Amino acid sequence: MDVMQRQEYIIDALNKQQTIKIADISEQLDISRETIRKDIYNLDQKGLVQAIRGGATLPESVSETRYGKRQHQETAEKQQIATHALKLIHDGDSVFIDYGTTAFQVAEAIKHSQLNNLTIITTSSFVVNALQFIKNIQMVVLGGSMRTSEGSLSGPITLGNIHNIYADIGFFGCGGVSIQAGVTNHYVEEVEVSKKMMTHCRTTVVLADHTKFKKNALYKTTNVSNIDVLVSDSAIDPEVASELKQAAVSLITE
Repeated sequence: MDVMQRQEYIIDALNKQQTIKIADISEQLDISRETIRKDIYNLDQKGLVQAIRGGATLPESVSETRYGKRQHQETAEKQQIATHALKLIHDGDSVFIDYGTTAFQVAEAIKHSQLNNLTIITTSSFVVNALQFIKNIQMVVLGGSMRTSEGSLSGPITLGNIHNIYADIGFFGCGGVSIQAGVTNHYVEEVEVSKKMMTHCRTTVVLADHTKFKKNALYKTTNVSNIDVLVSDSAIDPEVASELKQAAVSLITE
């Protein structure tokens, strides 16, 4: 097993367990503890893990908190973002809504809007639950394997179903946004779905509250230059807003 494979194994283990021990990884891979220690050190230097005594954990900027907890974090900001996002949708549009708590607020905004004849495409069971009984909305669920804690669908079935699906506009959540790393998120399977769906949307909109900027999650979804619109809230750092505008990103905050 080469360095890249070992480091990927370490990151995958952290995604599942949040904290790992050098001794455990050494035993699982049948590789010396010193080698694993060096791998963790290198990942720590890249900001992808946080080295601790005898092991590693995910730094706050990389780890994903529970869906239920995130629902109650920056709620006003997410609702503000959803209000801005709603203005980008028109009667008769086909709309992709990603998984995640900010994207869910877009579904809630649609639910209480006067928009008609929408087709909603989604990989989120929470979005389905919010909109399935609303008149004048047709639901298209992409299917796949569900990560139940997040209510998100991904995997080969999802990717296959996207092949013949196109949307007028797509709303995508994220774990972090920076000029250098681009748009990033936490789970590689879901990132692959977002990547493919972005190429099937006429307009790609990324939703990110002010806490997501200058943070990197583990896996890259796309460069900021590939975003058509980035919607945030009014608490965004003016310096960050200026950097995004200099990078020719269309930014909506008010």
